[in-house]
Amino acid sequence: MSEIRRDEIVYEEGWRDAKDTESDEKPIDEAVDEKQPTKSEKSESSKPLLTILQLVLCMAAALVLFILKAMDSGAYHSFMKAYAAEMSKPVISQKVFDAVDWNAFFGGSQTKVTSTPDELSPR
Repeated sequence: MSEIRRDEIVYEEGWRDAKDTESDEKPIDEAVDEKQPTKSEKSESSKPLLTILQLVLCMAAALVLFILKAMDSGAYHSFMKAYAAEMSKPVISQKVFDAVDWNAFFGGSQTKVTSTPDELSPR
């Protein structure tokens, strides 16, 4: 080899042997099998299924209540009484509600806002 040209690839002696002795592990970016979805892809693909499942369950519950109401069943009336009682309960207990200083909460800081003379002048 008298001259090395830039458009040629020149390999060192024994380069094939060196590659064979290296471990068979793939680099980190190639180690992930592209056929297996990652955790984020799994959660993204399960969202439509979850939404459809929730929709089906809600429709089934509504259908059951509609049928019970149409039959004028006692089960429907007892369910509606229990539902109304549960919905009338406060979300926040009265102790927690009374413990909050609502004047400070809504009043905020005692900063006084004033206008400059040019803002008060009529245009």
